[in-house]
Amino acid sequence: MKNLSSALFTFVLFLVSSVGFTQNENSLLWKVSGNGLEKPSYVFGTIHMICEEDYFFTEQFQNALSNSDVLATEIDFSNMQEMMEMQQAMQSNISLKERISADQYAKLTTLLKEKLDLDIMMFDKISESGIASMITMKSFPCENFKMYEMELIQKSLVDKKALTGLESVKEQMIIMKDHLNIDASIKMLEELGTDVDSNKEMVSLYKSQNIDKLLELLKESSYMNPKAYDEFVVNRNNNWVLKMPEMMKTNATFFAVGAAHLGSKDGVLDLLRKAGYKVEAVK
Repeated sequence: MKNLSSALFTFVLFLVSSVGFTQNENSLLWKVSGNGLEKPSYVFGTIHMICEEDYFFTEQFQNALSNSDVLATEIDFSNMQEMMEMQQAMQSNISLKERISADQYAKLTTLLKEKLDLDIMMFDKISESGIASMITMKSFPCENFKMYEMELIQKSLVDKKALTGLESVKEQMIIMKDHLNIDASIKMLEELGTDVDSNKEMVSLYKSQNIDKLLELLKESSYMNPKAYDEFVVNRNNNWVLKMPEMMKTNATFFAVGAAHLGSKDGVLDLLRKAGYKVEAVK
């Protein structure tokens, strides 16, 4: 259950971007001002999971969070109903063997044992998107890891900040069900330990705060076809930016979303610029 609870927060570890993005400075933190705002808000790019020794949170990040009134993550982790829906979405009442083909089951059994030394039976009553999330979690080269969203929530609760989300669990689950299927999990496992396994480079690029090169790397994700890209990234970014102006007008808000949502012509930063805001890197 502990592993399942941890995997709740790794549905979208990284999301890919499109070709032809705007060149951005190396920064995970961006200040949003102008366009009638009395106080600036901030957009921060997270990596949803990282080994403890690679985790960092700079003074600039802390200052921006401290100067904000509200923490807004992709979903509202303070909403217990939302968390219950997420947990339900991670589980299945039907045995995995009955849900997928015999070939898929055999291949998944072999890969789980070879790559992660795991028995397929531990995934028997976990949903397909839940399996993909747990594989992501188990594939990290460390036992102790941190989740930026959880760290931000803990810091915000200490300061008695309000918490909110940009979308519902139900909205996320519809996308996950369509694209994080068993074939996606099989591809993830096949790539582990090969030249295509890009976890180490992703973490390196994240630590250097190079959001554009991170996007170049992520666009090669095996499960991210054009339709998945539109649903995972483009549509969600546009939906968020429709909600953000009213949130920023009411309260100085610290938005924390996956770093791959920041760059590209479809990214949150450019969409906010097009909406009339001044968006600048915080060094």
